[in-house]
Amino acid sequence: MNEKELQLILEGGEGYKIEFKEALTNIDKEFVAFANSSGGRIFLGITDDKAIKGAKISNKLKSQIQDRANNCQPPVKILFEEFKDILVIIVREGED
Repeated sequence: MNEKELQLILEGGEGYKIEFKEALTNIDKEFVAFANSSGGRIFLGITDDKAIKGAKISNKLKSQIQDRANNCQPPVKILFEEFKDILVIIVREGED
């Protein structure tokens, strides 16, 4: 990801494959929703009104997020990507 791509995502806003999250609240519901459709990306550190607040990215945070994905039934496959202080959680489409 680069600055231009982030700007395009912010301009487009939330939608079918994009979700902005300021905190981990209800993130497991987002995992399930994306996994049940065609996948998507969650941008942790961006508010619903497109303000970049940033996230304190750490291995502990990633572990907490991975645990939530693993606790979904069935477990949801995710990947992480970092851009500046934004953690992008890539949710794969579910297999079932």
